[in-house]
Amino acid sequence: MDAAADNRRAVLRTGTFEILAALRSFAKLHGGDVFALLVFTTIWSANGENLLGDERYAGLHRIGPDKGSLPMTDAALRKAIGAPGEIVDRYVEAFISLGVIERVPGGLIAPAAVFTSPEMMDAAVEFYERIQGLGRALHAVGFELIEPELPPLSA
Repeated sequence: MDAAADNRRAVLRTGTFEILAALRSFAKLHGGDVFALLVFTTIWSANGENLLGDERYAGLHRIGPDKGSLPMTDAALRKAIGAPGEIVDRYVEAFISLGVIERVPGGLIAPAAVFTSPEMMDAAVEFYERIQGLGRALHAVGFELIEPELPPLSA
């Protein structure tokens, strides 16, 4: 394939297909509810944002401590998701009742213990494998991490 070829549509199509397949798969942790996955994942990813790049927590079994979690406020969660508050709040309350989300001073956290369950560990391994698969699928349609200079979108 010509290195300068405009492959953006193929990359977009392939990436979208792979990402949606992964979302459907991970929603199985939430009874197939993709919106529940979105709420839960938005919370725990915000909790660990401060750990990005921290080698102490890079390994699969090196889950960050609860005391290091950045609580996410309800307002920030609603804004991040962009859905009506009553819908988001219903999911949050359900997660709290299940014990997978806790309300702490400053907001919401997903306790570290949640991520050590066999189901969550299996999901983490699967997600890693899916990221690798996404990389392979994108490479197969000509995507490289360093893209060649392409014409502007209006061209």
